[in-house]
Amino acid sequence: MARFKVVITDSPFPSPEPFFETLREAEAEVVLAENPEDRAALAALCAEADAVIVTYAQIDAELIGAMEKNRLLARTGVAVNNIDLAAATAKGIFVTNVVTAQVPDVANHAIALLLTVAKKIVLLNNLVKGGLWSLAPADPVYKLDGRVLGLAGFGNIPRAVARRARGFDLKVMAHDPYVSAEAMAEHGVEKVDFDGLIRESDYLSIHLPLTGDTRNIFGRAEFRAMKNTALLINTARGGVIDEPALVEALKSGEIAGAGLDVLSTEFPGQDHPLYKFDNVVITPHSAYLSVECVRDLQRSAALEVLRVLKGEKPVSVVNRELLSS
Repeated sequence: MARFKVVITDSPFPSPEPFFETLREAEAEVVLAENPEDRAALAALCAEADAVIVTYAQIDAELIGAMEKNRLLARTGVAVNNIDLAAATAKGIFVTNVVTAQVPDVANHAIALLLTVAKKIVLLNNLVKGGLWSLAPADPVYKLDGRVLGLAGFGNIPRAVARRARGFDLKVMAHDPYVSAEAMAEHGVEKVDFDGLIRESDYLSIHLPLTGDTRNIFGRAEFRAMKNTALLINTARGGVIDEPALVEALKSGEIAGAGLDVLSTEFPGQDHPLYKFDNVVITPHSAYLSVECVRDLQRSAALEVLRVLKGEKPVSVVNRELLSS
């Protein structure tokens, strides 16, 4: 009989095998939930779990309350917005995330969105495939050299974006109240305040967590203050953008376009109002997507489970106050 039980609430990845492969060492029964939307069935599974791996499933206080012996909630990404952190901490359950595996791929995706929207690749592709060989519908397209890339946030991913941007001769500035001007200067980046970031950016790339302070931080006032030639790039969290305000800004020409890997609602259906704009490119929260990154995200979360089941402390702990208890 297995010593431990590990529950995987959901696995949107091509295969769950990296989870199972990594956890073989734990001598644990590993169960992949069949339907994470069935809250009663998920609660029954989690009630018996020694550790839980989660990607998109909502882990609320009620579900955490049903966990009788769980020691760890291991998230396969960086954000933990789908986990009730306070409830987990109150119950003494570690919450971990993965913060490095996805950095190169997300940075590459941010640059890819910037280039795709700036060079109007999707518009031109669709025109050609529709039988029109013409440059006129794409006018104007501006050169990148010497233009300003603004970064909202300056953690691991935007630092990687800044390195890549220098290859295109972009001037890079950033706003992050938690990072000093000296630290930014080491990366060849100018520190600016939030208003300066909004006003001066030709391309504004968002790299903020979704918190009470950042929700809808990009709204009507911000879009009005941006250049009407500016492009908005978001590979962070959809909720930092007020989407109705973005729709109005695009309609009125207050900004020139957007490249979005995230929306405020995942799986938003077939009639989202942003879909109708030719100057908006949307990808399905796929910035991290590569064979190597998917494997590393799964393995990293599973390795945290291994550590805890061995009686060790996890490494990438979000609720760090539990480390001293």
